[in-house]
Amino acid sequence: MDPEKVLVVDDEVANLQKLRRTLIHRYPVLAATRGREALEIVRGDLSIAVIIADQRMPDMTGTEFLRETLEFLPHAVRIILTGFTDVDVLMEAINTCKVFRYIVKPWDPPDLLMTVERGLEVYKLSVENERFRRELIRRERFARELEIAREIQRYILPPECPAIRGYEIAVEYHPAYEVGGDLYDFDWDPATGTLQVVVGDVSGKSIPAALYGAVFSGHLRTLLAHPLPPAEALSFLNSSLMERYRVSNYVAVTDLRFDLGDGSGLLANGGMPYPILVRDQQVRRLQVPGIPLGLIDGTSYEQVPVKMEKGDTLLLTSDGITDATNGSGEMYEQARLLESIRRHCALETAALANRLYQDVVDFKGSAELRDDITILAIRRLR
Repeated sequence: MDPEKVLVVDDEVANLQKLRRTLIHRYPVLAATRGREALEIVRGDLSIAVIIADQRMPDMTGTEFLRETLEFLPHAVRIILTGFTDVDVLMEAINTCKVFRYIVKPWDPPDLLMTVERGLEVYKLSVENERFRRELIRRERFARELEIAREIQRYILPPECPAIRGYEIAVEYHPAYEVGGDLYDFDWDPATGTLQVVVGDVSGKSIPAALYGAVFSGHLRTLLAHPLPPAEALSFLNSSLMERYRVSNYVAVTDLRFDLGDGSGLLANGGMPYPILVRDQQVRRLQVPGIPLGLIDGTSYEQVPVKMEKGDTLLLTSDGITDATNGSGEMYEQARLLESIRRHCALETAALANRLYQDVVDFKGSAELRDDITILAIRRLR
């Protein structure tokens, strides 16, 4: 770290030279013979840590000069040299110019050096306190921004799962950071007996992903009000994102449109893990490929029929489960998820989703969760 700079100001050349000789071997020294000349130096070099100024100068007093430096160097140590002991002048300097010490001429070089060294200790502490204060303000502002993002996300995500006769629906949602990029939504129309379910995963993490997810959710809510078949819905959403938002994020989405009366539905997928169907304790992945939304303009999507019989459970998940790693860097992967489903599939839907999440937590141990986890489970009861 470079040593702190010292500015000395005195209109008497002999005094100025003595000041330089005293300090030059320990600190970089800047010098001026007049207050206005010294002010120009201050305006051009904000790294000055110590200012030593004579009180009596022809163009302005030392007190006036030091007062002018407060705007540019608020933490600098100010030392005033005076050849007289005018109490009123000294009190003005201390009270209005943040003067650290005054020294009466003729001064002794060792005493001046000791005063400068003590002043620098105060200077370093003051600078560190200011850095800490700014960091505290930055953290408080960031915490407030996170809270706003959490509020936005709470507003976007459904407050609860729909209660539908003959079905159980449960969700486990766990962001890796303060806010997450996973999202889910429902649209249940009792008049037609249809349920539309969407689970998504925005690329990226924390606030940027959450904000992009908020944008996507706005499009999604508009679309849910005018439902389309899942494949058409994903194509429409993809075009909307490509047309308006040229960003690096993309959204993986699974869209299920479901007839609650007979348990039949259509399923389209854009880059999400394959849905999992559990029937008679047999676990099967539904092969529904697709490209995430927001990557390629004009992408078309496939949709496959899905049929839920009495007792069947359909699981829609984000890849935060299979991508979770333990302390050894080992991934949870698909095989562990399928085995966990086999072990717990007899549980009620809410308990099943929670147990699947807890198995991931047990696996990762103390390792950090690096991706959001969403588990949405639907079971047909009759």
